[in-house]
Amino acid sequence: MAATLTEKTIPNLSPGPSPYEVRDKGGKHSVKGLLVRVQPSGTKAFYVEITRGKRERIGDASQLTLTFARERAKEIVGKAAGGHDFQAERRQKKVLKDSTLRSYLDGPFTEHAQANIASHRDMLARINKVFEHVLDKPMTEITELDLAKWKRERKNVSLETQRRELSYLKAVLNHAVSKKIIPGHQLAQVRVKGTLKHGEGEAKVRFLSDDEEKRLRAALDAREQELREGRDRMRAWQRERGKALSPAIPADHYADHIKPLTLVAMNTGLRRGDLFNLTWDQVDLERRQIRKIINKTSHARRKAGKKLEPAVLPLSAEAHRVLQQCHNQRGDSPYVFPSPISNGPLTDVKKGFEAVLKDASIAGFRFHDLRHTFASRLVMAGVDINTVRELMTHSDIKMTLVYAHLSPDHKAAALDRAFGGAK
Repeated sequence: MAATLTEKTIPNLSPGPSPYEVRDKGGKHSVKGLLVRVQPSGTKAFYVEITRGKRERIGDASQLTLTFARERAKEIVGKAAGGHDFQAERRQKKVLKDSTLRSYLDGPFTEHAQANIASHRDMLARINKVFEHVLDKPMTEITELDLAKWKRERKNVSLETQRRELSYLKAVLNHAVSKKIIPGHQLAQVRVKGTLKHGEGEAKVRFLSDDEEKRLRAALDAREQELREGRDRMRAWQRERGKALSPAIPADHYADHIKPLTLVAMNTGLRRGDLFNLTWDQVDLERRQIRKIINKTSHARRKAGKKLEPAVLPLSAEAHRVLQQCHNQRGDSPYVFPSPISNGPLTDVKKGFEAVLKDASIAGFRFHDLRHTFASRLVMAGVDINTVRELMTHSDIKMTLVYAHLSPDHKAAALDRAFGGAK
């Protein structure tokens, strides 16, 4: 079709029954190889022909100016002369487009996290929950602006939590960069900034007060009684209808795992994952101790190239009594607290534990805070901080020092021991 490409003629190119092309020629600013292809639908696009039968698309002719198309055509021709592989570039762009946060999180990163990150379950669940709105974006296109929604929704959580969540997301992106899946990401310089009102530097440790502990224990006992009575009612209903009876709950048995799990957590300070995966071969009732390789500590030692050694944790009288009862009523599962559904390890107790907290009128408390309660009881009883560290299985005493403020008299006591008390 005879026509000259100008800024005025391009909008007037009318669609025909089949596609046609108009080349840029005849003018002093024309670029050899540049053309506009017009589709029967009316769509127009700029292309530049590098060699016969080989061309690159520049863009929509209704959106780009002819001047821009000419400059871009020159650039493409120059890159082609230098040996640039446009097909490889397109493949790379497709890989980047397909490399969404969700796809990488569910695939390569999950495999890496399971092998190298102790708290990988919490990490993956947290990313999927709080960054759900960017899961389907290519990782290279996630910007600080995309985090505005997350910042709004998380403004009432602690700075520590916000920083941990952001570090989780950046860890995924950094891993993708290290594996050369993406060339880089846009969150490298993003930080969570605090202000004085956040009270930075203050150790925030939530633990049970004496009154809360009494209410928690009462709620656990009430739940046991309720489950026992519920089972008795079910058996009466089944008996009346001639149905097979569900097993009765003996008076000296726990109704389910919530009460014994809670009491053992409060008496040992073990993390939730270590309790969920605790097996009977790790419990020595005769010697009143648990011998277990602690999940979090093992990852730290493995990364440092150190030999894995089990922690030896003595059992308090109550912990020993609870575990002895659990052993008496154990079934065929190797786990101390088996899942009632799979008979394998537990995966969550949030619903049951939160129901007990509600009945006990205890607010702002998590299962992990039972660990804080254990440490706090030790410190307030005058146990030296290094012994607390060993019982908490902390690899660094800095982690234990957050509890030191709970013993305000320890400095005065140290002076009394060194120089004698008041006369």
